[in-house]
Amino acid sequence: MPTLSRRTLLTSSFLASLGLAGCVSGDPDQSLTGSGDGGTLRYAIWSNPNGTFHPLLYFTDYDRAIIFTVYSRLVTLDENQSYQPSLANEYTYSEDGRTLTFTLRDGVTWHDGEPLTADDVAFTYTSGADPDYPSDVHEFTQELVGYEAYHSGESETLEGIEVIDDRTVAFTFEQPYAAALSHFADRPVLAEHVWSQTPVGEWANATELLNNPVGTGPFVFDEFASDQYVSLTRNEDYFDGVPDLERLIFTVSNTETAQTALLGGELDVAELSSWNPADLDTYTDGGAEIIEQVGVGGQYLSLDTRNPKLEDPRVRQAIVCGIDRQGIIDSLLYGHGLVFNTTAHPEDPYYPDGLDEYAYDPDRARSLLAEAGWEDTDGDGVLEKDGEKFTFQLNFPTGNRTREQSAPIIQQNLQELGLDVELVSSDFNSTLAILQDPEQSYDGVLMGGTFRPGQYSNNHWWERYESDTLTELADQFGATVDEEELTRLVGDFLREINAAVVRVWLYIPATGFAVSPTVQDYAPYPYEPFAGAIGWSIDA
Repeated sequence: MPTLSRRTLLTSSFLASLGLAGCVSGDPDQSLTGSGDGGTLRYAIWSNPNGTFHPLLYFTDYDRAIIFTVYSRLVTLDENQSYQPSLANEYTYSEDGRTLTFTLRDGVTWHDGEPLTADDVAFTYTSGADPDYPSDVHEFTQELVGYEAYHSGESETLEGIEVIDDRTVAFTFEQPYAAALSHFADRPVLAEHVWSQTPVGEWANATELLNNPVGTGPFVFDEFASDQYVSLTRNEDYFDGVPDLERLIFTVSNTETAQTALLGGELDVAELSSWNPADLDTYTDGGAEIIEQVGVGGQYLSLDTRNPKLEDPRVRQAIVCGIDRQGIIDSLLYGHGLVFNTTAHPEDPYYPDGLDEYAYDPDRARSLLAEAGWEDTDGDGVLEKDGEKFTFQLNFPTGNRTREQSAPIIQQNLQELGLDVELVSSDFNSTLAILQDPEQSYDGVLMGGTFRPGQYSNNHWWERYESDTLTELADQFGATVDEEELTRLVGDFLREINAAVVRVWLYIPATGFAVSPTVQDYAPYPYEPFAGAIGWSIDA
């Protein structure tokens, strides 16, 4: 493996902003059968991808699964959350920490046979600064030198990205930028010759391109049958070695039937949707292996803090301590989970002391609601303020059994505080659409997300919360690589979020996989579930 020359920034870190995840059901196409040396592996996913197989535009972890096996990144994460080479075999920082230069591997080709060059890398990350870019501009992009001039149309080039030669590209930031490597580890590289023919402003509507990705990854896109499967075939020219599997199929499955499907040979790997000991015993009695890891995704209740009922932080604090979160972990996850209280993983090295733990305390919750002016004046059991009843519509997506089961528990907890809670369920993409529309008001949405190591900012587009204090703190810790300063600033940032309660942090379920006994060399690790996919095989 090539060695890396670098200055350590946020390695071995769980610092993260959440990316969305969720679930639905569907039936695989049973006619798909692999015939290669390593056979076909069927990997269960709980929701239909929406087909946005684009490294910069995707919203769900189901699209992400396809993207991370079809595309490649400059660097990836190892088991210890340190950065390792992928498309780049070397990267170096300038003495002032502002310029990051990558040297690309020789001989990497796109799935259509075209060579990968530094122009592809520059094109990918310049696109995020385009005036017509069809999504929120990432913090990484705004830190690049010349971003404002390019984004406004004042300049035709983005000064902070320089192609030095076919194999070398440099990124220069306005100031030392601690999260740069994490961005490259989270956003794969696009093919310029594929996407440059479509104006950036039209990318989100380029269905044919979105549904037929061309990457450099270990697997080549084959077919997307909506609500059924995404079929990939192995890349015979993959730069890191030819995968053993002939085919990898992401099967849209159902948490209620996945166990039967896996034990019956219709699935090979399925993430656990239940930690019920009886379910685990059924798997192991059938010969399947159970793999458990520390969870890397949090479940939460998103709150629209612009909603007049929820704009007072005391109301939001009351909702957190009025929900028996540990009880949900104990009853639904059989203890296989963690409570968290800010926008970071509890094992994050920057996770601070001094957070309000918001332990389950209905009396404290009622007191906070009373302080905020909510009282039951007519004795009907529902709080009111200024003549308005405290109604609360709780939206949640179907597909994730634990999340579905948590909804009525949360409803009961909040009703005991005097909130009139209505449950509204829908498929994952319909529920996600509530959060994607910044103009749509809501009360609460149950959602889940994966922590993104090394990235840290407030995702206003779906959290519906903005704060000058948070923005200032994020600007400060984003501009330093000093460990002591990072610890202080990030800690302050996380404490501010904890006090503001930008959403209700529910639980982090442990990650578990049921693996068929026919699967060989399956060894995922947190944040990189497909890192070893080229070595997976099926023992027929």
